[in-house]
Amino acid sequence: MIVTEFNPKHGRCSLIIESAEDLWTLRRLISKGDVVVTRSSRVQKKEEEYSRPDKGERVKVTLALLVEEVRLDSSIERVRIRGSIVETSDESVSKTGSHSITLSPGHSLTIRKDHWTHVEVGLVRPPQDLTKRFVIVALDRREAGIGVLSGSHLSTATTLESGLGGKMSEEQSSKPYVGKVVDIAVQIAKEGDEVVVAGPGNFKNAVINQLRERLKSVPIQTVEGIDTTGADGLRSLVKSPAFQKLAKGSLLVEMQQLVTQAVSRISMGDAKVAYSLPRVREAADAGAVESCAVSDDVFSAGVDEEELVRVLNTVEERGGSVYLADSSLEFGKQVSSFGGIVALLRYPVRPYN
Repeated sequence: MIVTEFNPKHGRCSLIIESAEDLWTLRRLISKGDVVVTRSSRVQKKEEEYSRPDKGERVKVTLALLVEEVRLDSSIERVRIRGSIVETSDESVSKTGSHSITLSPGHSLTIRKDHWTHVEVGLVRPPQDLTKRFVIVALDRREAGIGVLSGSHLSTATTLESGLGGKMSEEQSSKPYVGKVVDIAVQIAKEGDEVVVAGPGNFKNAVINQLRERLKSVPIQTVEGIDTTGADGLRSLVKSPAFQKLAKGSLLVEMQQLVTQAVSRISMGDAKVAYSLPRVREAADAGAVESCAVSDDVFSAGVDEEELVRVLNTVEERGGSVYLADSSLEFGKQVSSFGGIVALLRYPVRPYN
């Protein structure tokens, strides 16, 4: 999430949505009664003599919407907001009735609130270590996977096949393939990122050398011992001990440690753990939650969205930490198996029977 302006004293925050994880943050930031300003489209009905009454021209306008309802649809990566129009850049746009806008990665918006809580300020300004991105490459001479690890969310940018045979020949050079991998990684990487390259053998060195030439200000790291490539290689890379050591202090590592500890406590019968929304809600209301992980597919377990947002905010209001788990990764699947949410507790609240 790119924050272009944040002035809590004047109640304003302007930002650009970058990823699906940002949509979760946005869902927790926006509440009923807030005003959201963004670009949208409205149909202007033509009033010509022979025009059809159901036809009109769709025009782009800037709208300020007084929020009445906000919903997250994480499966298709969007947040839908419904409310009444309070301001518009086009006076021909009617302010009567309600209007809906859909926000997805790439959208920019401004949120206006009467008061920003410390939890909301923390969502806008998270610790820098927890927002660090890794551009990761898992390749050999036949296949490459290129992805981005942002927070704890892994997205695959692309996979490439080289078309090369088992042995190098003069007619079939690997240079175009290596060049394409490097070009994509360079396009994705930005200041503050780290690039991590893994794969069997020495073939990855050609990619590493070119990346170091073209990305002077971005650290380039190598991880050994990864034998798989493509999208599977990316998942193997992020769960490897070598990568976890390299990414120490990152959100991914903290999340993995949380889930590992939760599984350990459950297996030992330790009561300082809670899973499923009703049990985590009980612990959150008691101020007992030290840290909590929620899976990005939690709604498939029938969880109520408003209740979930309230519980997550309660955890942070009382000094706990909240993490979003990518359900495509191993630790995210474990969180999903606990009803989509699991928490480590400071003290037991109620033991499981």
